[in-house]
Amino acid sequence: MRASEEHVEGAPAQITAMQGGWIKFLLGSFTVQDVILLVYLTVVRLLLAVQRQATADQVSCARTTELCIGVILGAVLIGRVIPGIPPIVRKIVYRVSIVGVLVQNYLVLRWLLPVVRPDSLDATLLRIDEAIFGREPALVLEALNVRPVVEWFSFFYFSYFFIGATYMIVGLWLTKPSRRTTAFAIGTLLVFSIGQLGYMVVPGYGPHQYLAHQFKGPINGGFFWGCVWDTVQAGSAMKDIFPSLHTAAPTWFTLHALHNAKTDRRWFWPAIVTGFFAANIIFSTVFLRWHYAIDVLAGLTLAFTVGALAPWIAKREEAWRLARGFRGAWVFD
Repeated sequence: MRASEEHVEGAPAQITAMQGGWIKFLLGSFTVQDVILLVYLTVVRLLLAVQRQATADQVSCARTTELCIGVILGAVLIGRVIPGIPPIVRKIVYRVSIVGVLVQNYLVLRWLLPVVRPDSLDATLLRIDEAIFGREPALVLEALNVRPVVEWFSFFYFSYFFIGATYMIVGLWLTKPSRRTTAFAIGTLLVFSIGQLGYMVVPGYGPHQYLAHQFKGPINGGFFWGCVWDTVQAGSAMKDIFPSLHTAAPTWFTLHALHNAKTDRRWFWPAIVTGFFAANIIFSTVFLRWHYAIDVLAGLTLAFTVGALAPWIAKREEAWRLARGFRGAWVFD
């Protein structure tokens, strides 16, 4: 009888120990960057689930989101959990999965945004611009609609994609893994996750469509404007204006480079060059009629907020994982 009582009394302790083991396992396996992506994907899946009518686009977007969740979970398992996998395989699978899901999340927005928010808030955004500036800046800037000016800013607008790709390659593949890598991943995922959720909260088409009847004529562009137009028509989400990620992302990359330059002077000129490109890109978003000025202000707010938070979060996560004996976020040995 005594042995039986001891067994019963010991059971809660064993269960607690098992639960503690699972909690430790999860905390050690998932990093902040993983959680950011999984939270974003979960929110998107829930938004799709509450749609009353199951259209083909809704079903397709739901399946894509579920697949992305599976890819991230698989990347964590291969990268940090399953034993016996060569470190180089862990490294490649994890990085490719993170970047691949990030890109896929943007590409699916063309079909996802009309499902989640079929309406448009262009009128509200226009009123805000007019209240702040007196007149919509995109309409005022039409005075500069001459080919040399259009081509200059079209070049910079188009460079956004190359800047993003360059920072991804340098930040995740060519730089030795460190707290900087963690800060870059956290900051980039926060910018795009929050920004894309912003598209769902504040949907809009932008001045180029909503104010088309008020412009005196089309954009007077050449080669680079053609590149911009073809790219937007081929891959844009169409209702992705608030906040302006063409503003937020290059501004965040500039802030990341400036932060790194404080301890590594090799980042100084990349920060200056990125900042120059960012300034031109920001102006181009309104000049080329894609964004309202309030979209730009929201993008700047997002970038500077993330610029302050990402290094702080990365520093504390590193200390937290080290204190508990967990491997670093980018250690795959």
